[in-house]
Amino acid sequence: MKNSIKTIISRLYKNTISKDSFIEKYEQEEEINIDELYIKNLIKKGIENKSASDIEEAIVLIYSGNFDNHEYIEELCKILLESWHFKHEDIVRILHDLRDPSTVDCLYKVAEMHFDYLDYDDTYQLARKSIKALSAIDSHEAINKLHLLSNSKISLISDYAKKEIKSKGL
Repeated sequence: MKNSIKTIISRLYKNTISKDSFIEKYEQEEEINIDELYIKNLIKKGIENKSASDIEEAIVLIYSGNFDNHEYIEELCKILLESWHFKHEDIVRILHDLRDPSTVDCLYKVAEMHFDYLDYDDTYQLARKSIKALSAIDSHEAINKLHLLSNSKISLISDYAKKEIKSKGL
């Protein structure tokens, strides 16, 4: 990631520029119009190179623009299960918002995964967010995965899943 891109991402994080200004400045820096294909290719490049900064850049673009995020569901699911980046919770949030049944398996898998950089989190928020995303999908397959998670050996994960099942009256 270029330093100029890092700078405008930092400004976005600090709320010193708007999302629209961020996209405009990003496009000026990269000398390109950003669209779904650009983001999809950035994710693919990040996967190929195992580049956490490319993944961060793609996720920031997804959050900042008005893009059709269904375009990169496959890539987001693939990257979600990788351990070399730090955007798991952000990706789960994007998938939660999409509520696409094709994401059930990757959301279920990540709910059971452990990432070293999340060692501090003894409340299993990534699993909780994944469980919430499964609940939002509300398909037969998603509900089945919630039932499987309700039997987790980790009591908090089990409790999160049971709470979602109960909220659905199941």
